[in-house]
Amino acid sequence: MSSSSVRSSQFRTSVRLLSRLIAAGALVGCMAQSARAVTLNEWDIYNYPQQTAAVDEGIKEFSEKNPGIVINRSVHSFEDTRIPLKLALTAGDGPQIAQVNQGGGDMGSLVKDKLLLPLDSYASSYGWTQRFPDSILKRNRWSDKGDFGSGKLYGIASLGEMVGLYYNKALLDKAGIAVPKTLPELESAMAKLKEQGVAPMMLGLLDGNMGQQMLSTLWQAQIDSKDRKKLDDLIYDVGGTFKDEQLTKAGEMMKGWNDKGYFFPGFQGIGNDDAATLFQNGQSAFLISGTWYLGQFKDNKDIHFAAMPAGKGVQHALMVGGTDLAFSVTSTAKDKTQQDASAKFIDYMVSDTMADRWLKAGFLPASSSKNAQVPADNVLLKEAWQVWLTLNENDGLGHYVDWATPTMNAELNQNVQLLLGGRQTVDKMVTNFDDNYQRYLKSMKH
Repeated sequence: MSSSSVRSSQFRTSVRLLSRLIAAGALVGCMAQSARAVTLNEWDIYNYPQQTAAVDEGIKEFSEKNPGIVINRSVHSFEDTRIPLKLALTAGDGPQIAQVNQGGGDMGSLVKDKLLLPLDSYASSYGWTQRFPDSILKRNRWSDKGDFGSGKLYGIASLGEMVGLYYNKALLDKAGIAVPKTLPELESAMAKLKEQGVAPMMLGLLDGNMGQQMLSTLWQAQIDSKDRKKLDDLIYDVGGTFKDEQLTKAGEMMKGWNDKGYFFPGFQGIGNDDAATLFQNGQSAFLISGTWYLGQFKDNKDIHFAAMPAGKGVQHALMVGGTDLAFSVTSTAKDKTQQDASAKFIDYMVSDTMADRWLKAGFLPASSSKNAQVPADNVLLKEAWQVWLTLNENDGLGHYVDWATPTMNAELNQNVQLLLGGRQTVDKMVTNFDDNYQRYLKSMKH
């Protein structure tokens, strides 16, 4: 081999070595890049033990399937999802994924300040618009003009909720009363229970929410789902009035039940959760409340769940409800990588896999999947699940009335407390609701 050949050979060897080193460096670079996980901070309010366990299991499974995405979960109170969340996002150090309360005072306010990202492209690519009815998606839509219920999608929820009728079957059987299917049958049943010395209806008014939910439920039980537009327009701020004949009748019904002694004694000083515990312990025959108590009640085999009895002549009554707080992607998800990863996690949280996990834990998923696996030993949940499926088939999911304005929640609580305290008339209560609403509509025009 000549010296030139040697140099040439040495050169070729050096080139090959350099190429290998470059290739190896590039590989190391790729490996470093792939190992550089996307880290997302997530806020949720699932603080009940069964809920928090279900979410932890879900994050574990999601992380195993997506090793490049790290979820830093942080559990907060409901109140933290309001002003504290907005302050954190405004400061630029809040979570990339957060549960956000629907309504003008919360999600609407965040959208207005551009602190949430629209999710329409993800809704399309992940099929959310096919998997969830429009009546559910509307609750997370806001237009560029700030209209609630239309426009872009800013969140999607994992759990469903509805306010229905819990009943103690043992107490009804003992009194010889069938499960009521209509509001007149419910009133007749309560009269018979009262005569027999059984507290007909549990109520806890100290916190306010259980009272306003009962009023809203009695109102919407008189509305057939095919006639829901007037209520939809009211809640979505299209316009309308609270001076409504069916709302007035609901108020008169509640006042009449109080006058007849149908509510559990001392209800004015009892909180929501204490009222639920009293019902769980057999202290009344009925409780009008939400599916968030399914887990608490499931071990009492006397307790069952039914659709809210409908008003006279109503075939498919609305039921107050919706979904729990929606998962949203916030403005702190700065680049597309973080935004895509956030949407992927949210898609997992609303997946059929997560729905089965929620059912196993005793909670109602927002999904209406026919293939959902309901635990055979949880009769109460199975009853609620059937009501949920039927309700969605009939487009019967109604509204939380406090969504109508940012201050309506306090207005409802205060007026129902005054009504049942004998210090408010039904007409004045309804007028106060409408004044609140009309003031808000005017404020939106400025």
